Amino acid sequence: MIICLLLSSFLIQAAEGLVNQSLFTRQSVIPQLQDVRGNIMTNGIDVSWTDEASFVDKQEKNIYDIEIYAEQAEPVHRGSIERSLDILHHWHWTSPLPLQCLRHAVRLRYHNASEWTDLKYVTGSDPDYSLFRKGTPVIYPRDDTDITFLAGSRKTFCCLAPNGTTLEYFPYQNQKMKSIRVGQTYFVDLVLNATGIAGDYLLCGVDNGQNTGSVVYVGYSPEVHNFTCETRNLRDLNCSWTQGRDKNLKGLRRTKYILNEGVRPCETQFQSSDQKFCFSEISPNQGETAWILTAENKINKTSFTYTVDPRHRVYLPSPQHLKASHVNSRNASIQWHWPDANLMLLSMQCQVQITWPNKTEDVREDTGVGLISMTLRDLHPYTNYSIKVRCASNKHFWKWGDWAEIITFQTKEDIPQAVDVWMTVDNNNRSLVVWKKLETEQSHGEVMSYELSWSDLHKTLNPTQHCYNMDTMNTTITIKALNNVGYSQPSTITIPSQTGDVETTRVNGSNGGVELTWDSTPGASCGYVVDWYPVGSQDKCDIQWIKIPAGQTNATINSGLKDGVRYTFSLYSCTSNAPKLLQRWEGYGQELAPDKEPVNFQGKQDGMDVVLTWEEIPLKHRRGFIQRYEIEYSPSSQGPYKTVPVLVGENGMQTRIPQLSAETYKFSIYPFTSGGKGSKPAITAVELTSQISQIIVYSIVSLAGAITLFLLFTCLCYQKRAWLKDKVYPDIPAPQIQWLDAKGFHDCKLAELPAEPVEYLVASPIPVSDVNLKVTNNVAHNVLLPLYKNVTDSQLSDCKFHSSTDIPISEMDNPTYNLLVSVREAEKAAPVTTAVVTTLGYKPQLSVESSELPLCLASSYQALDDACGGQQLTACNTQLESEDYISVGLVGSPTSVNSSQPLLGDSFQFGQHA
Repeated sequence: MIICLLLSSFLIQAAEGLVNQSLFTRQSVIPQLQDVRGNIMTNGIDVSWTDEASFVDKQEKNIYDIEIYAEQAEPVHRGSIERSLDILHHWHWTSPLPLQCLRHAVRLRYHNASEWTDLKYVTGSDPDYSLFRKGTPVIYPRDDTDITFLAGSRKTFCCLAPNGTTLEYFPYQNQKMKSIRVGQTYFVDLVLNATGIAGDYLLCGVDNGQNTGSVVYVGYSPEVHNFTCETRNLRDLNCSWTQGRDKNLKGLRRTKYILNEGVRPCETQFQSSDQKFCFSEISPNQGETAWILTAENKINKTSFTYTVDPRHRVYLPSPQHLKASHVNSRNASIQWHWPDANLMLLSMQCQVQITWPNKTEDVREDTGVGLISMTLRDLHPYTNYSIKVRCASNKHFWKWGDWAEIITFQTKEDIPQAVDVWMTVDNNNRSLVVWKKLETEQSHGEVMSYELSWSDLHKTLNPTQHCYNMDTMNTTITIKALNNVGYSQPSTITIPSQTGDVETTRVNGSNGGVELTWDSTPGASCGYVVDWYPVGSQDKCDIQWIKIPAGQTNATINSGLKDGVRYTFSLYSCTSNAPKLLQRWEGYGQELAPDKEPVNFQGKQDGMDVVLTWEEIPLKHRRGFIQRYEIEYSPSSQGPYKTVPVLVGENGMQTRIPQLSAETYKFSIYPFTSGGKGSKPAITAVELTSQISQIIVYSIVSLAGAITLFLLFTCLCYQKRAWLKDKVYPDIPAPQIQWLDAKGFHDCKLAELPAEPVEYLVASPIPVSDVNLKVTNNVAHNVLLPLYKNVTDSQLSDCKFHSSTDIPISEMDNPTYNLLVSVREAEKAAPVTTAVVTTLGYKPQLSVESSELPLCLASSYQALDDACGGQQLTACNTQLESEDYISVGLVGSPTSVNSSQPLLGDSFQFGQHA
């Protein structure tokens, strides 16, 4: 065991010795720096070194530590690199700072195994010491190095100030930049924005007044948009594109393009627009090919690819030598040529665009191989046409080619079209024939005249005329147009039938047009006709019309309507006979605000109100339907304006402004249409005065008039008093009664008085003054009722009276009363136990003179006494009970309603019962 321990300790010591010897050997051997170079264009540093041959271990790779200093104690870069076991090694590093600004130094060693090499220095180009001696600073990078930077990148610039000076300003793009100082070198770190074509100026100034600057160019990597290739002659391929954001770099910094790595670049530097072109030859059997466009500038280099078969991208040029031939009134032929013979084998389609004077366009197309002509048909006679042609590949359509130059030609003349004619009848029953002038495309030549025919008469009119007043009521007229070729087909019109008055309704237009609708009419076999003319127009020929096919029940009139002019629209049904008037409208294509004020605007005082009246605006100045008026008024004391709206048709052309104070008022009236408010108001002023004095005067005058009329009436009545009394209050004759037999009145029966309904009168032969009577108000038609207005609940005596004989009553001398008494009817009547008193019927006036109540005839007392007896009479009397007793001193004869004269007279007296 001891031996083992000793052996182990020896082996450990031996191993430690070998390790220490190896470390000593490595630390004594360091790499050998051969060269350190700097590139001021790229700010790069290239380092070269070698290893000792005795140190190269072929069993492993070597790792090196490298440090770079920039005149500072701390390194600006530190890193490790691995290299193979070659003798010579290279390493490249790019500095973020221009190499001219600071002196850089490099050292290296074996990774944690050797000493560092000595620092090896590298500098850029030396500054211009002649400028430094003069005290002028130097800036890096300088613009003479032609350096261009990528937009958005960071870049450090430095300014070397001469000894003894300090930096005063270092601006970029008119902004003062913050700088970092290292010795006499000042640094600014910039984020670069794209510059214009001339670049941006970076200026460095020191405190001695000297400065220097450098132009900075900032752009983008090459960009290509819409890269396409096509052929126009099947021999050359034309590739085009638009340049991207790199177009701000020009001159030596511009982007250069090469197509399919050609020998020479595309000549784009002379192309002023963004559209760029490059050409390449193709073979007749060229198939699908990848066309690569390479773009390169000072910042970067990029490539773009477009794969295509040139025959599928044919963009034909414009046809050459276009001309028209074989032209007649309705057909023409056109021919052209192709500038390249290769195109004669291409299947193509061609398009001809035709335009004539009214700017109407038409397009005709045709196809064929190597197409060089086309025939145009259905043209208008005597019309000037302008045409142009373009073509495209038919089998593989890519795009239409260029238009050929425009040519013009005129077709020949032909007979005119039939004239569109219409006829109306004026208020004097004269026929007015109107027709539309034939336009050039309708006349088919120069119109020489129009010919009218009716009955056996003919009239030739000049070509500028389009209406004719017949002065007669002709029903049918024919018209024809004549040109150099001949007459048109005749057009015939019959006077429309006027079926009485047709109601005219209002129609509202908008945007210069009017929409009309109507109900279908079964008799309109050939459609409808709508004509219109301005209301109040003096030109009878100023009428227009359109014809509407059958089945259509609406029309939009939007041609020939002037804004602010009222038109009358008439609808006619077209029949096999004469057109028939169906309906009328009035309206405006576009309403405008009135341009004139209402006429005769006046105001007058009515009490403390003002009544305003005015007249309508003349029709030509309304320029729309008047919808309402607005009246503005204010007192002369400059109070606030008030507005009163007045709708049309409410009170006519007037309105009342109530309850105003005694002042002078100014009134303005504005008319309104749907087009707006009239700009010219009518103005009037009204002075209101107090009405108290007028009321007093009116009252006195009225009272005096009433008194005068009363006095006149009184005098007249006094003069005519006899006549008035005879008419109003005539004398009433006394009634005369002839009694045939006094014995007929017995058993207490009284005569019934005629004329007014009178019930039975029954009384006891006692003095009236000693009798208290109670009569119910239910007794009807009693002649004594007016004397007992408040008597109720009375009953008659239970006495029964009998008559032995009928007493005939002769006719009365006074026919007014017609007094008839029938004793037989009285005997047959049921005994009356209750007297009904009513206010209806005859109401006699009674005398209030002192007398006794007459009850029976003098000759009847004994009979009455015998029938009743004293005790019975007393019983009869005692049954007339009442709550209220009336003492009657005297009851006279019944009298007339209108007189106090007793009807029975003074001679008719009854004796008092003994």
